[in-house]
Amino acid sequence: MSHPGRRGTDLLDLAYPYAMDAVAELERRAIEHRLRAADPAIAASFAAIVSGVRETMAALTVLDAAAPPPELEDAVLRALDDGAPSKSRTRFERWRWLAAAVAVVVAIGAGVGVLSDNASVTPELTAQTVLEQPDVMAKSVPVAGGGTLTLRISARIAAATVTFESVAAPPPGRSYQVWLIPMGGSPRSARVMTELPAEGPAMVTRFDPVDTLAVTVEPAAGSPDPTTDPIASVNLT
Repeated sequence: MSHPGRRGTDLLDLAYPYAMDAVAELERRAIEHRLRAADPAIAASFAAIVSGVRETMAALTVLDAAAPPPELEDAVLRALDDGAPSKSRTRFERWRWLAAAVAVVVAIGAGVGVLSDNASVTPELTAQTVLEQPDVMAKSVPVAGGGTLTLRISARIAAATVTFESVAAPPPGRSYQVWLIPMGGSPRSARVMTELPAEGPAMVTRFDPVDTLAVTVEPAAGSPDPTTDPIASVNLT
């Protein structure tokens, strides 16, 4: 007898190792297959967990290299002692604990001022940040009308660069509008471009699991929703 509620909880448990890129490729594909068939509310919760964990991981990259003050070390050790998982807990409960422990470290670090330049927890996202990630991969698709759309994607930080190669500028009075489209959800605009750079990425964007990036031709000021068929689209997972 199936238990839909429990299956949804199991899928949310999987969000933690998925976000930390701690699953094998076959497991990742199985998770994404389940996401495509999941209840929209479960899929949205999964995306929120992954986004939160990855933002926490990205925030760790801006911590100073200097040794932390004693109060930070003491607070972290107390938090880990209080929340350490027992042997009787399931594998994914342990992953959930680990993700929470990472968040504790960042939160405490921010509180005692060890974040670089006392900046916000989320570091600035640049093309260089994406390209330096160890898991970065390239995906290219043809663009209707000529040229290629190339994305360099890091699942680790849930971000991608978007480059138009040998693609003509949009017609006068028109623009290229880039959309992020969640599975079963409404497209959200990521950028409106009336011209393209001569070289290099045109933009950098964050994304959620199972998002698709698509480009349409729209009025120069952009549209609230796509009004034409995509000239190119790429699955971001």
